[in-house]
Amino acid sequence: MNQITNVTARSILTQQSKYSSIPYDFTINPYRGCAFGCSYCYASKFVHDDANRKAEWGRWVEVKQNAVEVLQRESHKMYGKTIFFSSATVPYQPIERRLELTRALLQVLLFAFPARLHIQTRSPLVVRDIDLFKRFGRSLDVGISIPTDSDVVRKAFEPRAPSIGRRLAAARHLKESGIYITASVAPLLPCTPERLANLLRPCVHRAWVDSINFYEKEVPLREIYVANGWENYLSPEHAENTRQILARTIGCPPIRNGFNDSAAER
Repeated sequence: MNQITNVTARSILTQQSKYSSIPYDFTINPYRGCAFGCSYCYASKFVHDDANRKAEWGRWVEVKQNAVEVLQRESHKMYGKTIFFSSATVPYQPIERRLELTRALLQVLLFAFPARLHIQTRSPLVVRDIDLFKRFGRSLDVGISIPTDSDVVRKAFEPRAPSIGRRLAAARHLKESGIYITASVAPLLPCTPERLANLLRPCVHRAWVDSINFYEKEVPLREIYVANGWENYLSPEHAENTRQILARTIGCPPIRNGFNDSAAER
């Protein structure tokens, strides 16, 4: 059982400096923490100073209960700006089904007129908001995290996250609804590159690849690789081969500071 608590946020917008690894003007995170608790997640390093909170990553979620009110107050800052939603949590994690906080924030954003809005998730719940996405027109794109073609691999690294098949189905639904879709193959996990490319081709417009970064989790992550005999998938050759195959099959735009800037390719 995840611990769900409400917190009061002073701001919902985080301004990114020109030195930031995220090439957007602002990030928005409606929640702190994430119920999916993926083993490789970098966000656990940044969202809390409490060592116990870091250790319990994936077992707690803090809801920014006043997020809509705060974003309305800050909406003037977003006109003509670029927004990454979300950088340190999954905006469509399970609690969103009940609270609809992400949906409420999107409704505020509609009238803030950002130049570009990127939604990043690994949850099929994202299809719920197709009606709102369409209202943003070409200023919006959606990134779906699909780091492998294998549910065996997915279960080893992110056992509580939705299946690869459900993510592909959601991506395809969004694409067929006229939404621009990018597959985030990041971090790249063990996969068969040709199979991954063929699975992604009907579901996305572009894909981008980034290798795994161990951050503070090198020991437990390497244990997963070693226990399953997957050490060869950590090689730079695997990443480059996957990138080249995706580029030939779908289109694989360059990475800027570890993040794909899909709008630049459109």
